[in-house]
Amino acid sequence: MDDGAAEFDRELGRVVDRLRSMPLTKLAASAELAFRACERLLSMAIAAGDRVPIHLPRIGAHAAGDQLAVIGHDFASLEPGVVAYAQATEILVGLRRALP
Repeated sequence: MDDGAAEFDRELGRVVDRLRSMPLTKLAASAELAFRACERLLSMAIAAGDRVPIHLPRIGAHAAGDQLAVIGHDFASLEPGVVAYAQATEILVGLRRALP
């Protein structure tokens, strides 16, 4: 795993763990931020994998971390380049910093 992939994976784990352990009272406000991050990562995955665009469903706030984990792992499975990994990591860092 190269540095870009390792950094992305580490940041994804941090954000997912934080969302999964967050009290529902705080998670309700954070679910929209997590959903927007998922949309951005999904768009990058579609572009990197030349896949057909799909509609990302809105799920309950309690599953925001799980949705982010799935989208993040899908993105990483495409083995994007260093630039794409850096951009995706920035999305995750921005999300983590925006969480309460």
